[in-house]
Amino acid sequence: MSTPRHSWKTFLHYVIPSVSAMVLFSAYTIVDGIFVSKGVGELALAGVNIALPFINVLSGTAILLSMGTSTLCAFALGHGDHEKAEKIFTQTVVAIVAISAVITVAVSLFSEPLAVLLGAGPQTVGYSAQYLHMVCLFSVCFILSYCLEVMVKVDGAPQLAMFGVGISFLINVGLDYLFIMVFHWGVWGAALATGLAQLGSLIFFLIYFLSGKSNLRFRRFRFRLKDFRRILPLGIADCSIEMLGFLTLLYNHVITQLLGESSLPIFAVIAYLSLVVSMVMQGIAQGMMPLVSLAVGENDRPSIRVYLRKALLSVLVIGVLVELFCQAAPGTIVSLLLSGDSALFDETVSALRQYALSYLPAGLTIVLAGYFAALGKAGASALLSLGRGFLLLPAALMVLYLLGASAMIWTAALIGELLSLGLGLFLLRRNEAAAKKELDT
Repeated sequence: MSTPRHSWKTFLHYVIPSVSAMVLFSAYTIVDGIFVSKGVGELALAGVNIALPFINVLSGTAILLSMGTSTLCAFALGHGDHEKAEKIFTQTVVAIVAISAVITVAVSLFSEPLAVLLGAGPQTVGYSAQYLHMVCLFSVCFILSYCLEVMVKVDGAPQLAMFGVGISFLINVGLDYLFIMVFHWGVWGAALATGLAQLGSLIFFLIYFLSGKSNLRFRRFRFRLKDFRRILPLGIADCSIEMLGFLTLLYNHVITQLLGESSLPIFAVIAYLSLVVSMVMQGIAQGMMPLVSLAVGENDRPSIRVYLRKALLSVLVIGVLVELFCQAAPGTIVSLLLSGDSALFDETVSALRQYALSYLPAGLTIVLAGYFAALGKAGASALLSLGRGFLLLPAALMVLYLLGASAMIWTAALIGELLSLGLGLFLLRRNEAAAKKELDT
């Protein structure tokens, strides 16, 4: 007896490798943070965290181009147009190489001013500038390896995403230990380890696509700007996860003003956990997306709705479990990055308990944004993603900051995420009503 098209088995076949790959992807940064904190110090940890918005820019650029490309390729494959899918895939890869070159040159020339812009002060600017200068040299590896990791899922081999990122993670752990704990290269060594790990991931995926084993191949193409006019709006939805970088920038400035530069490690710890949680939620969304897009291409409406429900249920279960753990044992999480005798330990535990309340509504919103993108609803996905990342969450933080409510700034994320979820549910209801009206006519 064949497995139903929209069964849990089919859903998990895509979601589990996607979540695993996203968690390992975020683990690069967390491993850097742990080694830097233990091998260099808390201020070095804060310096690396200040530089994280640049990593978010690299990841956001990768997501912006990759997820829209994967959606269009899935539509084309669903319609049986293999050649069109390959041309879209190839032109995106070429565009990524060109964009990465520009980013590398710009950041390598202005790494210290960029560190100051991101919130570095006299105590942290040296650490941040070192990290930025080294990481930017590997910009193409960050962006292109992520793109290829997304495309292997569309190619029908989601398990390879997990293996490729897993190899990169192991490289990063080994090199972090060698460069920081043995060679004592500090923050510079952490950045080098991360860059070389991304290079390893890129090589793995390139071997797959160049070996002849993939269904999608590189082929000659002519640049079609109209493809990017569709790719970019669709990719904006998944960029919502990278708003963590913008929020990190705002929090670093707010914390410096309200609590002082020495308190920056508090948000560094929260940012690392938030990255993992967001990546898990994004992994669920990205595992769902090719299934929804293929179903759209085949006009399989029942499967579309079932995949959304399964994704939302998965986020609900994981969100509740994470919340319970953060409330019951926050000290366990904090101790990974701060020593128990740190003057900031208790304050970080309290801040984490408050901030963690935002994780469940954030996950539900991420899935809804990905769902709209998978449907090809660029307007809805862009409105939800941009509204969440650059309006609602920042506005909540800035209102509390202007009120001088230093004890409440950790609840800003919850306020912003609840408002974003409300917007997402409104857009979902409107989309369902429009779909029902279309069926009736």
